[in-house]
Amino acid sequence: MHRNSFSLAALAAAAVPGLVPALTTPIATPAEELDVAGVVGEDSQRVVVRSPASTAAGVRLDRDLTVADALTGTPLRGVVPPVLGFVKLAEGGRAAVSAAPAGHPLMLDELQDSPGLARSLGQVLARIHTVPRYAAEAAGVESFTAAALLSEHADRVRRAREGGHLPAAVSQRWESLLADADLWDFTPQFIHADLSEESLFAAEDRISAVLSWHGAKVADPATDLAWLISSLDTERFDELYAAYREELPTEVHPRLVERAQAIGEFAVCEWLLHGLDTEDQEIVQDARVMISDLDHDLAQLAREEAERTYEELHADRREPVAAGQDPAPEQRSAAPEDVEHPGTSERPGH
Repeated sequence: MHRNSFSLAALAAAAVPGLVPALTTPIATPAEELDVAGVVGEDSQRVVVRSPASTAAGVRLDRDLTVADALTGTPLRGVVPPVLGFVKLAEGGRAAVSAAPAGHPLMLDELQDSPGLARSLGQVLARIHTVPRYAAEAAGVESFTAAALLSEHADRVRRAREGGHLPAAVSQRWESLLADADLWDFTPQFIHADLSEESLFAAEDRISAVLSWHGAKVADPATDLAWLISSLDTERFDELYAAYREELPTEVHPRLVERAQAIGEFAVCEWLLHGLDTEDQEIVQDARVMISDLDHDLAQLAREEAERTYEELHADRREPVAAGQDPAPEQRSAAPEDVEHPGTSERPGH
């Protein structure tokens, strides 16, 4: 059952002793089955009330709250708004009231323009990825092995390939990435798994809050970096990643960034399959455009690599030869058609 902001304010008053609502405003959220409102009390206390409109949304909210509660005893407590109270709903389930996050929802343009904000996000990501195992267990999150995660990626790529949805170059690249054993030899860690502009708040060049913990799990830390690699320019991402590495108590996997790039590409495959499974042609078309863009980028990278190879070859041919000395055998016999065109392991656009 959906509720308006006034009904949500009444729930907040019932859940938080002493709260007398003076102002309320609805808050837009990507979750259609979750009603959210901001409430300001007469004492200027600011809270956010969330009420599920379906059983599925209630389960999702409870999972979010359970993880957030488990994180209160970790270094993340400063960016996880505390839960202040609950109230049972007549139709079943419960609504929850949390302290309002400080600051404002993060915008990618803001992150792109602020080295300090990028470094702050890198530090927060490192703290997420070093959440102790006991906290993850207390939160009841799912745990996956590296082999299981690789198998999931491989299954999705296989489905897309067998369905004829992948250009040859994209299929070849993804198969090559999946076959690279060293790339997927990592230790799973606690991750957020659903980071976006909607789940992050910023204030004064720092990340002030991290929300939406319902998807947290023990899995590949590269997942939390994938969307940032594709969204930020190289300089800003490098600043974020440097802060991330400095904050970690141990060395990162040497190919973490490369794996994050791969996961970002595989996300397009997952998006395509989601569209196909739900028969949503808009999603399918969106994914196909992204795959076509990747195919174009791979072709461009291959051309540039071939041009560099030819230039190096001709530069070798132009090297001066001493009088009376025969050219080296390689200089005499090399020809453009003999040059092997090397592939590329770099992500398009980076």
